[in-house]
Amino acid sequence: MHFINSNPLKAWVFSLLILASSASLAQPVERIISLAPSLTELVFSAGAGDKLVGVVSFSDYPPEALNRAHVGSYNALNLERIIELNPDLILAWASGNKPQDIARLQNMGFRVLVRDTQQLDDIPNLIEEIGRLTDQTDTARTEAERLRQQLNYLRAQYQDKSPVKVFYQVWNQPLITVNGEQFIGQAMALCGGINVFADQTALAPQVSREAVIKANPDMILLGGMDEVQQAWLKSWQALTFLTAQQNGQIITLNADQYQRPTARLIDGLADLCQLIDQARNQARPTR
Repeated sequence: MHFINSNPLKAWVFSLLILASSASLAQPVERIISLAPSLTELVFSAGAGDKLVGVVSFSDYPPEALNRAHVGSYNALNLERIIELNPDLILAWASGNKPQDIARLQNMGFRVLVRDTQQLDDIPNLIEEIGRLTDQTDTARTEAERLRQQLNYLRAQYQDKSPVKVFYQVWNQPLITVNGEQFIGQAMALCGGINVFADQTALAPQVSREAVIKANPDMILLGGMDEVQQAWLKSWQALTFLTAQQNGQIITLNADQYQRPTARLIDGLADLCQLIDQARNQARPTR
């Protein structure tokens, strides 16, 4: 559980509210609202998709999520619509939803479960928790164990691989990447990738193009939406002196899969590791 608030007293009071609302969930919930696209996916992974009555913008996976009522965006909630839907559980995103919105929902009497999934292992853990709350314990446990087995297998397979320097681009203006603690950074590390900005303090730091050039990564991975990826690709390919460009290792990814902490991210790790393996094999022996 994670909460960001510059006022320690408010954070302490808010944490008590979170614990109180969590403890009150004695009966399986039947009407859920998700306040983040990733949380929407996790509800379906837990086997509780039929209990999901409301979602925020960009909750587009699985396709069934598109049929749910919309309650605004993650940072601009439609409180009136939430009241109309009358959920008995609201799943909130600790580092994305506005703290004041979450507090207001709790003050209105809604049960709000506030969670963050910044670690890869948080994903199966949260699936299990949602399963317990929705009387889908067996389904959720089966899925969680499947994901844990995948993580353990890949960790064992890649732990001794030679390192590959990787830069991951989240956005272009400003140029945004991830640090080593963020789940994408952890995914790259699991595959033997060395995140060139792993030591940054912020989870999603802003960096300069010059800093990327100085780091000279073996591989550049591009997130972002489909409509911008090709422009990003051409921009980096123009820098013919970069090792990543010389080795043909500037790669576009499905950002929805890799930039949401969900089961799809873990399911895609084998492919990510194979891509990093290709860069490993292309890397020049001397630099």
